Amino acid sequence: MVNIADGRAQVAGQTAVMAINGLLTKVIFDANPEHEFFVEESFPLDWMYPYLTPFGIIMKINREKVPEITEEMVRTDHAFWTQYADRLCGNWITYETPVGDICESVERVYLRGNLRGYNGSRMFVRDNDGQKAFSKLRNSIAGLYYWRYLDSRIPEERTRLAQEADFAFKQAFAFCPYSPETATRYIQLLAVLNCGRRAADRADVAQV
Repeated sequence: MVNIADGRAQVAGQTAVMAINGLLTKVIFDANPEHEFFVEESFPLDWMYPYLTPFGIIMKINREKVPEITEEMVRTDHAFWTQYADRLCGNWITYETPVGDICESVERVYLRGNLRGYNGSRMFVRDNDGQKAFSKLRNSIAGLYYWRYLDSRIPEERTRLAQEADFAFKQAFAFCPYSPETATRYIQLLAVLNCGRRAADRADVAQV
């Protein structure tokens, strides 16, 4: 919403504010072609998606549009987060890990405080801010995979991105199961991938 007060325009509302932020960041990016840019996403900015690639816990804004998220990019990101998760909730989530198992684990650990069999950091279990922060970081990369999956017309890339988005959202959900953003975006992905086969997974995520 835009209001005029004392002859000056005032913008209110998250969507409007972030739209202005998007324009400002694009101007800064275009005006500094000699510099590299990286982003820790707070709110998705649509113009960035075609330029983004995973870069550790954050993302790189490449100078040119990225034509494809390659198998090597995915493999590097997957290996990084598989290892990184070990210091958080433990390295136990794979492509094949059922969503139901993740939901059972987070309910047992986060809701009931039962750490029997838990191989992650005991400090991380008590660190609400850390849980939210790392879930957001992983959720942002999962969101990039999801966007590219919807945008891609390359069958091999779509298959690769669907699998990796699912894996990344599993990790983000395990890091912080009470994050509304992570749960909502993961449910959206599950709905798009297969409405029937993943219906139980959507219900499990929503009920945690």
